[in-house]
Amino acid sequence: MTDKQTAHYKASEYIYDLGNTALENGFKPNEHWEVQMATAAEKKAFEKQYYPTVATSVLPELLKATFALVKTQLNQVMKAQTVIPSDRFAPEPVYEYLVAFNLNRVRR
Repeated sequence: MTDKQTAHYKASEYIYDLGNTALENGFKPNEHWEVQMATAAEKKAFEKQYYPTVATSVLPELLKATFALVKTQLNQVMKAQTVIPSDRFAPEPVYEYLVAFNLNRVRR
């Protein structure tokens, strides 16, 4: 595995991007990022609903570890993502992205 494909590297790179985006968009000290694992469709929906968003694609085998590292570095508690399938025979969603957004910054 190359150096750029480790969970620590991806998490550090993502935290750096979050910091830059927060600075560029004038985040106040009390504003925080909501970080989630997302499918391609969920990523698109978040980008349509919130501004700014920061998304990055992560290899599936590194996604959970990278997500945990990002949450730890942001001092956020890990919440179990519960998936409620509309069809019990539907396949589990395939998470491909980490997406960060601020719940108070809705796109108008």
